[in-house]
Amino acid sequence: MTQPDIFGPGTEWLPELRTLLEAYRSVPVPAEECFVDTEDTPSRGMSSYLRVAVYYPLRCFRATREIMEVVHLGVEHWDVSAAFARMPPLIPPRGRIRVECLMMMVPYLAAFENEGYRVAPAPPDTHWEWRERFPNLQRLLSRGGLDPASAVPDRNAGAPSAPLEDFRIAAARRELDEVRGLWPAGATEAEWAAAVHGLRASGLPDGTSVPEWLAQLDADAAAHLDAAGYRLPAAPDPAYPAHDIRALW
Repeated sequence: MTQPDIFGPGTEWLPELRTLLEAYRSVPVPAEECFVDTEDTPSRGMSSYLRVAVYYPLRCFRATREIMEVVHLGVEHWDVSAAFARMPPLIPPRGRIRVECLMMMVPYLAAFENEGYRVAPAPPDTHWEWRERFPNLQRLLSRGGLDPASAVPDRNAGAPSAPLEDFRIAAARRELDEVRGLWPAGATEAEWAAAVHGLRASGLPDGTSVPEWLAQLDADAAAHLDAAGYRLPAAPDPAYPAHDIRALW
């Protein structure tokens, strides 16, 4: 999975801040235009991050704590500098410094945790957001469909549970339904093309529309799961990190 286990022992220092910076730098604008939050309007990067944060309770609290830790030590502190060297660069816009960019994030993160602040629902805005909101679907589409190695169901009667791949395939089908729900009135061909691009999909056959291709992949996945005798797992669902609320759905 793409999300770090931010609650596990022995994890990297400042993992959520790294993820937050990834969200900002994935916005397709010049680097100096990424960190442009104002008191009245969140940046595209912050909006993208908050749409993903609904799946991860307390992650905004964790991000705020890590920002304040950096501010307390100072961005020039050697530990902070070493950590930043492994993260997407924080390049402030003209007239700001890095600490100011970080501090402009805090009110939105705190409001999300304390006041239930939410950005307006919207389709993903970046490759990062597509990947984080639909991780199993992205994994399936990026390889062009079912892995041939998973085409033959595991019929080992002694197996206590379905292979991990089956959990991921089932989760990908649920995520595909969520993608369809992004456009209640039905997506245009351009919107479907944007989704396929955002999900880094590959293998679209010539002469086949995106909806037709996705419908066939969905049907193939359903047939595979049916042949494998797949059943919904007892929570948590191993297709998601343990701290993702979708693991409990």
